[in-house]
Order: sequence, then C-alpha cells, then structure tokens
Amino acid sequence: MYLSIRLKLIIAFFSIIAVGYLSIIYFFSKSETEVLKKRAIEHLEVEALYSIEHLKHHLDDIANEVLFLSKLEIMDDIIANDIDKRITKILEKKREDIGKDVTFLTLNTNGEIVASATASNFKIDLKKLFSKIENIRDKAPYIFVFNKYLVFSSPVYASFDDKLTIGTLLLFKPLKNLSDELHISNGVIAWIIPLDNLKKDIGSLFNPPDKKILLQNYLYVIKPIGPPLDGWKLGYALKKDIAFETIQQVQNILLFTFIVMLVLTSILTIIIDRRIVEPVRKLADTASKIVSTNDYTMRVKPFSKDEIGELAENFNLLMEKTAEAFNAIERQNRESVQTLIELMNFFGYMIQSETKEETIERACRELRRLTSADTVTFCPEVSDKRERCIVLESAQSFENNRKVYGAICIEGAKETMAMENRFFESASRMISLQIERIELLQTTREALKSKTSFFSALSHELRTPLGSILSLTQYLMTTSNCDESAKEVLGKIESSASHLLQIINDILTMAKAESGKLEPMFQQCDLVTLIEETIDMVMPLAEAKGIELNFYHTSSSMRIQTDPKLFRQVLINLLANAVKYTFDGKIKVTLSSFEYCVEVIVEDTGIGIEPDALKEVFNEFYREYRVRGSENGSGLGLALSKKIAQVLKGDLFIESEGEGKGTKATFKLFV
Repeated sequence: MYLSIRLKLIIAFFSIIAVGYLSIIYFFSKSETEVLKKRAIEHLEVEALYSIEHLKHHLDDIANEVLFLSKLEIMDDIIANDIDKRITKILEKKREDIGKDVTFLTLNTNGEIVASATASNFKIDLKKLFSKIENIRDKAPYIFVFNKYLVFSSPVYASFDDKLTIGTLLLFKPLKNLSDELHISNGVIAWIIPLDNLKKDIGSLFNPPDKKILLQNYLYVIKPIGPPLDGWKLGYALKKDIAFETIQQVQNILLFTFIVMLVLTSILTIIIDRRIVEPVRKLADTASKIVSTNDYTMRVKPFSKDEIGELAENFNLLMEKTAEAFNAIERQNRESVQTLIELMNFFGYMIQSETKEETIERACRELRRLTSADTVTFCPEVSDKRERCIVLESAQSFENNRKVYGAICIEGAKETMAMENRFFESASRMISLQIERIELLQTTREALKSKTSFFSALSHELRTPLGSILSLTQYLMTTSNCDESAKEVLGKIESSASHLLQIINDILTMAKAESGKLEPMFQQCDLVTLIEETIDMVMPLAEAKGIELNFYHTSSSMRIQTDPKLFRQVLINLLANAVKYTFDGKIKVTLSSFEYCVEVIVEDTGIGIEPDALKEVFNEFYREYRVRGSENGSGLGLALSKKIAQVLKGDLFIESEGEGKGTKATFKLFV
C-alpha cells in the first residue's frame, strides 16, 4: 500500500503523542489508583474512629445525665407518685437540653410510670420493659436495646436510705437517630451495624447500603464501636469517583495537554510539510513529469539554502548532465541512422548492377556524392600513397590467397562522414561481395546452361531409341505368336521403357523449369471437373489396392485461370504417391476456396513421413530409405511438382505427423 511522506510523517508524530499519552495515563492511573485507594481507606478509618469516639462520648454524657438525675433528692417524690409534678418538670427541662427525640420515664418498684417526658410517637410495651429491667434494677447506669430504642437505665435510691430502691429512671433514645452523632464529610456515607441477633428487628433503621453497590462503587471500612455498644460496628464508605477525583483531574489535565500537543504537532507537521515534504514532493513530481514527457529541460526551483536546496541544485545539475548525454546519444543515433541509411541506399544501388564494371562505376559515383571528393577513381593496383582507399578483395575465407580486385581511391574529400572507417569497411565488403556474387552468378548460369543443354540433348537422344523400343515391343506383343513367357518378358521391357521415358520427360520438364523456359498456358478451367477427371485416371490403381478414394468440394463448379495440363500433372503426382504409399486405408481429396487462393488437399492414411525426411522431400532424386527398392520412382515427382506449382503462381506443402500417421499434401493456387 502506497503511503506518502506527508502521511507517514503525520502518522509518526501522532503515534508518538498518542502512545506517550496512553502510556502516561496507564502508568499514572495504575500507580496513583493504589496510592489514592490507600489514602482514602486511611481517611475513612480516621473518620470512623473519630465518629466512634464521638458517639461513645455522646452516650457516656447521656448515661452520666441519667445517673445524675437518678441521685437528685427530688426523686424521693416517686414514693408520693410525683404529686406536685416536680420530677416531670425536671425531666422536661432535661429532655429539651439533651434532645427532643429522647423520652424520660420514671417507674416505681411496681413498674408503674410515676413521671415522664415523652417524645411524639413514643410507644412501648411497659410490661415487657418492666420484666427486662427487673434483672438490672440495681445496675447504674445500664444501657440496653429495647424495641427501636437505646435505653439508659439507672436505679433511684431514697435520699434518706441509699440502700432503698424506690424506682427506676429510664431514658429512651431512638436508634435511628444515632447516625446523627456520626461525623460525615463530603461524599462519605456512614451506617451503624447492630448485633447479629438484632439485625432482623432493627437492621433497617440504619439504611445500610446495598452490598453489591457497595462493592462496585465504594471504598469502605467497618470498625467495631465497643462499649457500651459491644458487638456493634460502624461502616464508613466513600464513592470511588470522589476518591479517585484527583486521577480524573490529572487525566483532564493530561487530556488538555494532549489536545495542546496535537495542535502543536499539527502546526509542526504543517511547518515540516512546507519546509521539507513539499519541496521533496515537487521534486518527485518534476521527476515524474520528466519520465512521462522525456523533457529533460524541466528544472526545480531551489527552495532553501540547506540540504533540501542542495538536493534541488544537484537534481537540476543531474538533469542538465542527463540532457547533454541524451542529446549526445540522440545526435550519435541520428548520425548512425543517417550512415545506415546511406549505407543501405549504397548497398541497394550496388546490388542492382549486373557486371563487375557497372558495380565499380556505381561505387565510384556514389562515394563521390557522399564525400564530395574531387576525384574517385578505381585503381587495379593497390597503393598506400593515396589519401583514402577502399581495397576490394575476395571474401572467400577458405582461399589461401584472397583475390584482390583493386582499390577505389578518394582524393580531395570535402565532407567527413560519421563512422567513416566503418562505413568504408562495410562498403568495401559490399562491393567485393557484389563483384564476387556477379562472378559466381555468371559461373552458375554457365554451369546451369551447360547442365540444361546436356540434359536436353541427352533426353532427346534417349527418347528416340526408347520410342523405337516401345513401338517394336508393342508390335511384337500384338502381332507375333509368342508364348506366355516371351510375352511376359516383352511386357517387362515395355514397362521399363515406359518408366524410363517418364523419367526422361520429367527431367526435360525440370530442365525447362530451372531455365525459365517452362511457360504455362493459362486458361479458364473448372477445377471440380479437372480434379474429377484426374481422379478417374488414378481410380483403377486405388481400386486394385483396395483403397477408398473420395473427393470433397463445397461447390459444384469452381473456375479459375490456370494451366490444366500442368495442374493435372501436379495432382497426378500427388495422387500417385498417395496410392503408392498407402497399403490399406483411404485417400481424401478436398477442394476449398478462400478469398485469395484455392487449396487442393490430398490426405492419405499411408506410411507417413518421418520429421527428418520432411526436410528432404522436395530435393531432386530424393527417396526415403523405407521405400528405396520397394517401389518404382525416380525421386523427381515432388521436386518437379513444387516447381510446377510455383510456375502456376502457387506452392506445394507436405505435412506428416510421423511414421504410420499418413501424409497431407496441400496444393495452393493464388488467385
């Protein structure tokens, strides 16, 4: 995936900030959370202990007040059932001092209320209460829980006899109001946990928090209260949000710092982008345009006097050197192409010459034109004293002493050609090769003419006696009274003479084709009819070997300009070969018409041709080793057929997939 430098820079900067921020948050939160948790627990413990001490002190004060009141002489009025209500007045006054939520009761020894100062909604089962205090009548003071009250009890003794119990003074404080005596700071909740055996009856008075919520959202401590509330406990809890508020504040500060860093990083990124990335991007864009347009004149403006500016200057210098190099290469290429064109024109002009003298004359004329020389002359003798000479010698490397034809000397040249030495070397080889080619061509023509004359004369000399032999043999076979053995001999003589005459005729035709004297007589022909007639001529041979011979064509008539005699000769050769080398199977002849040509395809299921032999089938007198001696033939049939096909403005092709896979011959005529 492609990422620009700008994007990579942004990702890098922001990643560093993000990773740093998250790391600080993680380590700070992890370490500070434990510290703050420990501090919060310590704070809760201090507050709980303080509240316990305060509560105990408060209860002790109440107990002392009850004890103090129980020792007043006025309490002797219990005996008189507090007729003048002095005890009631004192209790009312103390109730206002201690708190209106408390209730005072003064009982006589029979459990009857003598005096009281009750709070609103105060209800109590006096009989149960009296039965409870009977066992503790002499304890002063005594604190116990009754119903929903914390009861402070103190016996009242007669002032005139400190051993005579005349009643009991009771103070009832609602348990639910004990929480009012707890010291609770901001965010802290506190609750009192009674004895386990009292939880069922009075546990709901203290609004204890839900245990699940307590565990999830609070830090808490539970401390025993101690006497006079032995077995009771005090719970203090602080919300985690408040306990860890410092962390949240620090996180907010860090978040603000993170945002500030993001802004600063963005500004820094913009500055770096403009000072570094943007120049590099412009440099890359310029390089890309140069690559796409091949315009090496494009330059970049130096951006600053630092490494980036130095890079731009070096880039411009590199482009300047590159442009110079490309211009030099282009100039050299133009010169090379021009030299090549001149050389090709020179060669093209040279190969049109037909004699040695014409070749040298043309070479001198062209060299004078190309070099603007004063004189360009041919010297049969090679001399080193001339200004510039092109030595012409034979190119045959197998000759011990190469034949030197002479030298072309150039004097007073006014122009210097690019790669002049190589040009002159190539010109020397070309002129020498052309002269040598002309000489070889003349020699070949003379040899071919001699061969053709020899074959023509020999063929004519042989045809006359062969004709006589055939005539006499046929005459003897038809007129003489020869026995069967003699007729068999005469038949073999006739067959051999006919075969020899056919070879001679093929040689004559081949000689005419090679000498260019085989001229076709073109006329309008119907190929369908011509092929059918030819097949009829070969059909007896196929039937004699039990071979199926079929002709396939898409049209009932197909007329073209061709020589019917030569066409038939080619087709007979192809069909004869197919019949000759097919011992069991079939032969298929197909005629097809195309836009620019017609094709006659002869396919057989015969012995086929091996790949190596396919290269030799059109050579004169070639016969494959598998059929040598087993079948009659001169080895001229396919060679002659190909030459005739070319004379008819067509061609002949032979294909085979190998031994035993048949042969396919394609006779193509262009129209």
